[in-house]
Amino acid sequence: MTAESTGGTVENMKMLSKGQADLATASADVVHEAYTEFASSKHFKEKVDMYALFNMYQQPHHIVTLQGSGVNDIADIRGERVVVGAPGSGTEVKTRMLLDSLDITYRDFRPEFLTFAEGVEALQDGTVEATFLGVNYPAPAIMSLALTNPIDLLSLTDDQVTTIRTRYPFLDRAVIPAGTYKGVDHDTQTVSVQTLVVSSTDLSEETAYQIVKAVFENKEELESINHAFKQTTLENATNTVVPLHPGAARYFREVGVLR
Repeated sequence: MTAESTGGTVENMKMLSKGQADLATASADVVHEAYTEFASSKHFKEKVDMYALFNMYQQPHHIVTLQGSGVNDIADIRGERVVVGAPGSGTEVKTRMLLDSLDITYRDFRPEFLTFAEGVEALQDGTVEATFLGVNYPAPAIMSLALTNPIDLLSLTDDQVTTIRTRYPFLDRAVIPAGTYKGVDHDTQTVSVQTLVVSSTDLSEETAYQIVKAVFENKEELESINHAFKQTTLENATNTVVPLHPGAARYFREVGVLR
């Protein structure tokens, strides 16, 4: 296997569509856009055909500020300079969805298109007032920032989460627990998106079967590498936003989690 480093899910989907990749990790919001809402997408001109192999873990959307910034609610970003995510990233797609649902557009503030590390650095330097990060917690970049700066995480209200999920039901309600980051002593309600592994439709049934089998028969090793794989479970693996690959479905039927 050859691993390719990319700019994020949008680029991954484009590589998949051009035959430049056989497999991709992806966030469900971008997968949905590429497969279902491509006609109205600013990223995709036509449908990206693909199969899902399995769901992995959730990526809660962090909205990070510094304490005392005056940004205490999502509406307070109006008129401010805010990092929305790197170009072509799932974070930026999810940020746009979240804000559009709440009638906030990029014209209402000054968006900065930066990576996680660049966004946290800009927040630390005081050149932006907030930064969005779509990432599983605890995020190393935020942990490092919290060691040197008093940070805060913005919570979405129940009504805001309901409004977002009404428009984009694949964005789930999520909570980042108090104490996850130094100085943030309150639960933070937000939305999250499922991450998953997808493949081109050219991937053979046998190859897809063996990949999925290898993952779920070596879960302990994966968890020792990255704790997020504890969320990668057979029970949650099959409820994907695009159809399962026939080879993946064969494995899930064998282990009894799919009829």
